[in-house]
Order: sequence, then structure tokens, then C-alpha cells
Amino acid sequence: MFLPKSLSALHSDKNHIDREIEVEVVNIKQSTIVCSRIKHIKEKRKKVKEFLEEMTKEDKVITGTVTKVVNYGIFVDIGPMEGLVHHSEISYKGSVNPMKFFTSGDKVDVKIIEFNKKKNHISLSVKKTMSDPWISIEEELEVGYAIEVTVSNIEPYGVFVDLGNDLEGFLHISEITWDKNIKHPKDYLKIDDVITVEIIEIDLDKRQLRVSQKKLQQKPFDDFMSKNRVGDLVKGKVVTLTNFGAFIRIGSIDGLLLNSNASWDRDSKCTDLLSLEEEIEVKILSIDKDNEKISLDRKTLLETPIFKYSQEHKINDTVSGIVKDIKDFGIFVELEKGIHALLRKEDLSDDSEEIEVGS
Repeated sequence: MFLPKSLSALHSDKNHIDREIEVEVVNIKQSTIVCSRIKHIKEKRKKVKEFLEEMTKEDKVITGTVTKVVNYGIFVDIGPMEGLVHHSEISYKGSVNPMKFFTSGDKVDVKIIEFNKKKNHISLSVKKTMSDPWISIEEELEVGYAIEVTVSNIEPYGVFVDLGNDLEGFLHISEITWDKNIKHPKDYLKIDDVITVEIIEIDLDKRQLRVSQKKLQQKPFDDFMSKNRVGDLVKGKVVTLTNFGAFIRIGSIDGLLLNSNASWDRDSKCTDLLSLEEEIEVKILSIDKDNEKISLDRKTLLETPIFKYSQEHKINDTVSGIVKDIKDFGIFVELEKGIHALLRKEDLSDDSEEIEVGS
């Protein structure tokens, strides 16, 4: 077989030796076969052009064979040539991982969406062979609807859920649970979990759908209010210590215990009295429904300094103390730390004018 240089379209390069090429037979003379690569290429380009014109003109669906799967898409053999389906053209969900959906040899339906003549490159689409789910979504779904979905992907900031029909929604981490201390979605959900969520936003322009799981759950504060009243004694765990008090977790609700309500000792603070994770008993002082805040008390559950003092002293006992304040009606005396008594003016001796604060 003879391939004239003028018909080869190949450069004089030793690298072409042993290379397999396609050619077209143009003449047969006795034992010599004359071929043309240029004619073959022209003929092939003509067939490709006719094929593309027919497919794009009628917007036909072509069944091709996956030849290669890469992270940015899949290469598909559609007959006269090979084209690329970019990962953004696989599904209406958006960019997906091609390796999760295809392997070499798979049959796949595609449509031609672009042909670059200069680069001889064809762009294909899988999703264009299917009906666009976003066209009918407004008729089928509304904000407030509760739907069943499947967890398809988990990220630190939230969860992607599959609604079926090539639709995907987003469940932000803040919409998974009422627990404000959630660290990662994987602590609550896993891939392929089937959950019920409420649609909270449909953005047709951006093709985004947001859902919430916690809106279908009872709010912890409402649950707390249904079980507890002001004055109730409850047990909780110390979860946070601050300069002004401590936060006590009761079930899934945090209540505030101020330093002034933690002890009869006015100088004591929660940081001195309590430790993290310690379980204590407290009394509910108030419940602010509008702001969802709970105030707690601990000191009224403790023995008061006056009660302890009364157990150690009797009426008519002689005791001493330090003058803390002088008023027109009498004198305040500190008998012990935290124990203050009033010495009325009529009970003072004649030399009371010599009494001073601190004496």
C-alpha cells in the first residue's frame, strides 16, 4: 500500500513510524494500492458536519457510549466523533461527581449543545435529554409544604437532600435542630437517611430550594414551658461559667443563674461555687416566653446564714459585732459575715453618740 506525501497530511517525522492511521483507498494498480489520508479526513469532516447539522437542527437525542470518566465530566462516543459532557451538564442538581454516576462502557443519552469548529470540539449534555424539573416546580411545591427527602451529601455547613425528579434542596446546619450547640451535621444525620423537612424558600431564578427539619419539631422552649412552671425545682448541668453567673442546662434549654442568686454570700461568684458539668438543683425564678429566657435561683435552696446563726445563738445571748452603717432610726451591725442586725435608736445607750462606723 502506498501513501503519497501529497495525500498524507503527515509531517516527515520518525515518530509516525508504526503509528496506526485511517486512510481511504483511491486506486489499485496491480500490486500497488494508492491511498489518501487527506481525502479520508475531508470525507470524515463532511460526515461529521452532516451529522451535526442533522442532530442540532432537529434537537435529537443521541445514544452514545461512555469512553472515559474524569473528575470534570465524561467523554462519550456518538458515532463519527467523541464529545465531552461537562459535570455541570449531567444533572439539574448542578455540578456533580461524574464518577458517582458513570463508568466506561455505559450507554448514555445525550444532546449536542455546542460545536467548536476551530478546535473540532463537541460539547454534550445529559440533562438536556430530560425535562427541566424547575419548570413545573412552582406548580407542585410551595413554601410550607412538608416533603420526604433523602440525604445525599453532608458538609460542615449543612446537608444536601434529594427530592427526586433530579431536584436537590439544601438543609443549612442551623435548620437541622433547635439545639444551638450543634457542631457538625454528621452528628445528627448520615448519607441515605430519609427525613421529613419543610420547604422554607424556593428561588426559581437561582434554582435554589432551602428546607428545614427543625420547623417540624417542637421547639425545646415550648416543650419546657409545657412541663415546668415558675417556682418549680429542677435539676440541671453547669455548661458555662461567666463573671456574672452560670448557664445551667435543663434538658435542652439553658437557664441563667446569676451570682446574686447562687449564694447568700454576696461576695461569692458562680466561678468559685460551681464547676463545669456539675449537676445541681435550682428553682425557676422566671420564664420570659417572648425572649425565650429562663432565670434560676439556687440560694433559696441553701441554708440561710440567719437560720444557721439562730441555731447557734439564743434570745438574750450577749453578742458582739461591727458597726456597718448609722441611720437616724438606728445602727446596722454585722454580727458575722452575711449576718446584719438593726439596733434601734430607742435601744441605744446614752453614750451612743460616740459610736462610729467600724467600731
